Formats: sequence, structure tokens, C-alpha cells
Amino acid sequence: MTSNGTEEAPETLAVLPLVRESIKRLFADEAIPLAGNIAFRTLFSMFPFLIFLTALAGFFGTTGQARAAVDFLLQVAPEAIIRPLEGEIISILTVPRTDLLSAAALLTIWSAMAGVDSIRVGLNRAYDLRDLRSAPYLYAIEILVVIGAAIFFVGFSFFIVLLPLALRFAATHGIEIAGSFAVLEQMRVVLAVALLFFSVIMAHIILPAKRMPLRMILPGVTTTVVIWGILSFGFSYWLLHFNTFASTYSSLSGIFAAMFFVYLSALALIFGGEVNRVIDIVRQRRAARAMIALRSER
Repeated sequence: MTSNGTEEAPETLAVLPLVRESIKRLFADEAIPLAGNIAFRTLFSMFPFLIFLTALAGFFGTTGQARAAVDFLLQVAPEAIIRPLEGEIISILTVPRTDLLSAAALLTIWSAMAGVDSIRVGLNRAYDLRDLRSAPYLYAIEILVVIGAAIFFVGFSFFIVLLPLALRFAATHGIEIAGSFAVLEQMRVVLAVALLFFSVIMAHIILPAKRMPLRMILPGVTTTVVIWGILSFGFSYWLLHFNTFASTYSSLSGIFAAMFFVYLSALALIFGGEVNRVIDIVRQRRAARAMIALRSER
């Protein structure tokens, strides 16, 4: 039995024992209420982040490109989930903002930090880490994450605009692969998955209290992305064919469906950390047994 109340991790890396132990740790670490907190704070911070994004894009004169990138990603998201929020998101993106130093802009950064902080807490819980970093240091990290994410997204918007031009240029020079990707729409899912994968990796690297090598976090990141993919299709199918939200929540059903999906996504994110932690425990035990065996041979 470990200090957080879970049973000891399995001695092998077989899939079923790994999943079973990770699920046990998920409940023992109180991930259910924590995921609810992440879902609320994520939705709470999403619109302020978009406001800051449009302000940053307006500062660089790329507001139209930022809108194009957001529209690009919205079309990847399950329609039944994103539809209730799509109108409000588009209305925010169509309002030009250029003042990055106003009190309102600072307030949006502070609100967006709430979502980042909740993810940090969830990953620390999954990795059994106690965060001893000072509050000012954590605030600085969260501010940099929000600003860095916005800058990265502005860069991504440039990529969305320039990619069709590059593919067209390649096609005119006889590069065969360009033909299969001549239309940007055909790369929409690939680009969205790559962006999601990169974002989850950065969250595991930057936010936890301990810096971990890439090889350690990749299994959990891959697990999270796969689960999110299954959730996107499965939850959307369920809403379209077995929707009980409409009968329960009436006109608010779309909002509650989006909230529930973000809640399940937060659970998937924490579960990825739990998977990494269980794998790390097994590796440490193997290393310890190997060391004992080596000493006994001497």
C-alpha cells in the first residue's frame, strides 16, 4: 500500500494490470472532483484566453489569421459539443482588440491562469509530487504559459495561412506528396492531433513540480490523446443518438454537454499522469531488484 492509499503497482508492464492500477490511483488521488474543478476553470478561462489571443493578434496585425486558425480547429471538434459555444467564440474573435496593457487584458490573463493552475494541481497529484515552489514563481510560470500559448497560436495561424501556398508551390514543382495534401482540409485532423499532442507534452514538462524526461511522459501523453480521440467520436455519437441532456437541461443542454466533455477530458489528462507514475514505479522496482542481484553476486 502506497502513501496515497493505493495498492502497490504491478511488477510487470502488462497492459491490463497497468490500466487497473492507474484507475485505482485515479480514484485514490481524488481525480473525480479534481477533474470537475479543471473543467469549470478551463471553461471559465477559455473566453478570457481568446480575448487575450485576439488582442495579441491585433497587436501583430494578424487578427484575421487568428480567426482562421480558430475556425480551422473548431471544425475538427465534435459538432454536437462545440456548437453551443461556437457562436460566442466567433463573436469574441470578430471584435478587434489591440491594447495588450489595459486592465481588462491583465484581468483576462489572470482568469486564463486559473485553468493552467488547475491542470498543474492535477498533474502534481497524479505524479505524487508536492509543489514547494513559491507562489510568485508559480504565478510567473502560469503567466508565461498563457502568453506562450497565445504566441504559439498566433504562429500556428501563420502556418495555417502559409501551408496551402507551400503545398501549391510543391505541386507545381512535381513533388508527388503535395498532390495528396493539396487541399488543407485533408490535413485538418492530422494538424489538430499534432497540436493536441504537443500541447499535452508541454503541460507534462512545464507544469509539474518535477521536471521529467520525455521518455517518461510519452506513454501517458499518448494515452491521453488516444482517449480524447475516442471521447470525441463516442461522446458526439451519444449526443446525436442518445441525448438525454436536452430532456434534462432544456435550453442549457448544449452548455452542460460541453462541460461534461471537458470534465471527461480532464480525467483523461490526469489518467495519463497516473499511467506514467505506475510505469515509473515498476521501473524503479526493477532497477532496485537488479541492483540487489548485482550486489549478491559480488
